[in-house]
Amino acid sequence: MKKIVTIGGSDPFAGGGIQSDLKTFENHHIFGMSALTCIGMLDSDGSFILETIPPEWLAKQLDSIQRMTDLDGIKIGLLHSLEAIDVVKDFLTYFEDIPIVIDPVFAFKETSNTLNQAYMQKMIQELFPFADILTPNLKEASLLYGQPVQTFLQMIDCAKYIHSLGAKNVVIKGGTRIIGNEALDVLFNGKETISFRREKLEEQTVNGAGCTFASAIAANLALDYPLADAVARSKAFVYDCILNGVMMNDQTGSVWSKGKGVEITNEY
Repeated sequence: MKKIVTIGGSDPFAGGGIQSDLKTFENHHIFGMSALTCIGMLDSDGSFILETIPPEWLAKQLDSIQRMTDLDGIKIGLLHSLEAIDVVKDFLTYFEDIPIVIDPVFAFKETSNTLNQAYMQKMIQELFPFADILTPNLKEASLLYGQPVQTFLQMIDCAKYIHSLGAKNVVIKGGTRIIGNEALDVLFNGKETISFRREKLEEQTVNGAGCTFASAIAANLALDYPLADAVARSKAFVYDCILNGVMMNDQTGSVWSKGKGVEITNEY
């Protein structure tokens, strides 16, 4: 049985975060484990807030996992603090020859721009060199690139630039934000660019799509699929999860697989 750990935040609505990751691993017939970095919740006025897990608790979670089992993959999501980056870096130094997928999150509404910049730079310096694949969305890619990314050609240039920051491979998740009828993602592996295209969907059930995409890539890499196939299968899986998503009371919606295992052919 393959085993993957997800390191990230808790989403109580289970659209994204470690809940989405664990469901995705299960859908791919992989045993998922988790280490929490922060916990999301609604405050009294309905705003979504994040409370950080103390870094020593994160370290103890990761140490517990390391002592109890071997791993076939690691997926890293929202770390939410500078201290958590240090803890995760120490953890990653123990692993070789397993896929490490980093889904970066840089912009937090509740923190200052100065802290956000420090967080981003620390992620680049400390964690990007460990990443077998980095999966920023268009906003995150633009922050890394230092300018807006709005076209297919800009996505290609941006992916190459982010690759130069240390990650072995980069997938930019364009989703529906690129003009046109297609949801577009771009992979750069250091040598060539591969695009992945699907017809755009109008469904609102997209919360957690990015988390699910990254965790599906981690699962497929752990299952020994070649990188491009892993990305293609993951995009098809997320597409299906959006189609079968679940609406919430505020008229937002989250991705869901209907609990089905994965039987998807490659398309790209």
